[in-house]
Amino acid sequence: MKKHITSFLFVLLFVIGGQGQDIHFSQITESPMHINPANTGLFDGLFRATMNYRSQWASMGKPYTTAAAAFDMPLMYAKNRAYMGIGAYVYRDQAGDSQFGTFQGLLSVSGIVPLANHNKLAVGIQGGFSQRSATVTGLQWENQYVNGAYDPSAAANEGSLITSFPYVDLSAGLAYHYSSSSGSIVGKNVNQFCFGGSIFHLNKPKEKFHQGGEIRTEMRFVLHGNGRYDLPGSKWSLRPSAYFMKQGNATEILFGTMMRYRIKSGTKVTNFFSESGIGLGVHYRLKDAIIPQLYYDLGDLFIGISYDVNISEYTAASKYQGGFEITLRYANLNGALYKNKKR
Repeated sequence: MKKHITSFLFVLLFVIGGQGQDIHFSQITESPMHINPANTGLFDGLFRATMNYRSQWASMGKPYTTAAAAFDMPLMYAKNRAYMGIGAYVYRDQAGDSQFGTFQGLLSVSGIVPLANHNKLAVGIQGGFSQRSATVTGLQWENQYVNGAYDPSAAANEGSLITSFPYVDLSAGLAYHYSSSSGSIVGKNVNQFCFGGSIFHLNKPKEKFHQGGEIRTEMRFVLHGNGRYDLPGSKWSLRPSAYFMKQGNATEILFGTMMRYRIKSGTKVTNFFSESGIGLGVHYRLKDAIIPQLYYDLGDLFIGISYDVNISEYTAASKYQGGFEITLRYANLNGALYKNKKR
């Protein structure tokens, strides 16, 4: 019966797939180019490389998995002058017994303009190749159930399905970034916030899941924001973040905060050493999940883990199990930056 239901969902995905929803990550600040192309190169450092992995709905059969990798860097940086950011982003998503999934390989370019002291405005575009695919071998179809019993020799009569097709995807976004710091030679306090908006699938690419049928991918609209406030005279800081997504008839709202404890302070004048710390917090995806998160930040190296505790109407099936997610990031940040390049 499970495979019968899976087969039905697979057909449903094929019929309305163009109105389906994009992937998402719970650690929203750790997938910057996924939420806004303008985030490309919008950081203080030489480069950053990020890997994200997510596995969810394991309690309801074969888990849905998403893996992503990204690399970006500022280009032709000059203090108080406009510069560029370049980056690449790839991901692979697979869902259920049918392995219904998406592969995307995208390139991003941004223009970053200093507005005044501590302020930057960035605009970015993103585009590349996408591939939808699925495996129908081994699935059970409604037509193969005769008098309530599954008959594998019965014809499925689903020959019109198209199990793989490519398309081109285009996106764009705008972001504003503010950052200031104060302190002594042995450390610094930082006030920082960033917010922006983006539109994905600007070209509304065509998707063809069966012969004679063609649909278009709905545009995804995103608003996002995050900040950092170091508590004066303390090693603690607040790291709030929020995300709003609208795609077709679906809306996603996620918000929460991390509390970070500074283990080692970065040097303010020489910047020979980056600070390190540990963070603990919780986010809430509206009407869907409570998401505790833990991360260890070693300066250039970052490791974050989170888990979605499902609290939606699907708890009878999910048993409150949602998704496990892990992020690994290596970035040549400002500490190493000042050792290698005078800016």
